[in-house]
Amino acid sequence: MRKLKLIFIIIIVVFAGLWAIRSYNERRFHVEKETRFMMDTYVTIYAIGPKEITSKAIDLALNRIQGIDTKFNSLNPKSPIYTFNHTLEPISDKEIINLIQTALKISEESGGAFDISIAPLAELWGFYSKEYYFPTSQEIKDCLANVGYQHLLLNNGKLTKDNMAVRIDLGGVAKGYAISEALKVLKSNGVNSALIDTGGDIYALGKKGSKLWKVGIKDPRGEGTLGYVEVEDLAVMGSGDYERFFIKDGKRYHHIFNPKTGYPTEGVQSVILIYNDPVIAQAWTKIPFIMGPEKGLKRLERIPNMDVIIITESGKTLYSSRLKHSLNLIK
Repeated sequence: MRKLKLIFIIIIVVFAGLWAIRSYNERRFHVEKETRFMMDTYVTIYAIGPKEITSKAIDLALNRIQGIDTKFNSLNPKSPIYTFNHTLEPISDKEIINLIQTALKISEESGGAFDISIAPLAELWGFYSKEYYFPTSQEIKDCLANVGYQHLLLNNGKLTKDNMAVRIDLGGVAKGYAISEALKVLKSNGVNSALIDTGGDIYALGKKGSKLWKVGIKDPRGEGTLGYVEVEDLAVMGSGDYERFFIKDGKRYHHIFNPKTGYPTEGVQSVILIYNDPVIAQAWTKIPFIMGPEKGLKRLERIPNMDVIIITESGKTLYSSRLKHSLNLIK
């Protein structure tokens, strides 16, 4: 009888242990998700881990993104950037200055292909008001007199401009910066497995359980995907002529401008960069649009550990050399 009782106790202990392991695993691999509309898109964060940790971390990370959206939005009257664009008052906010320094460095490295001073062009073509307009060649010429990062002067932690009509837009780096800051919040609050999705621009933190995160590559002329990449601790950032555009006389005019000609670029439908820094990745997605697909690909391949996918206007897909030799990443 005592032997049977002992066996019964052992069975209870074993089942209790299995229940505890299952409970631990369920807590560990619980997926928490929250979505908010900000930065002119839907932002979603998925985090894996105990609900009491992931729920708080996601809330704090989304709050951080919202704060960045408010501060860096050039159309927000409360933003220092808005004030800079409409007056001669310099920008001295340290956080904004740090991001502008990064943007200006990329302008130098890209030979001016990336330029945060294209705001007058975006406004002229109606991309802020969404009342699209096809300007005359003279209007574009006049506008270009106030476009060019050389008009921006950065000294002693302050940004000034050489004339009143110069205006900036940090949209080309702000989303990447928001992702990088949300990532810091998640990590500091105990999350080491998460996916940050800001309207299709992605950062994959850690792994999804024991597997890599799968991130789809959007078809620029359809609703589906062309394939996917599997990533860990990497950003997958994209730019496309399908994001904001209008059609005139059968031709597509989109929001990515060549700062030298004043016209929307031609020859590229979309660019996807896979890189560890979302700020750098977001900025460089614009370069193949301005340089052209082949020249842009060669320039981006000079950046160590950066992988590139370029879809041309004809629908041809170009890959960086590392992706060409790892085709299992794209299916």
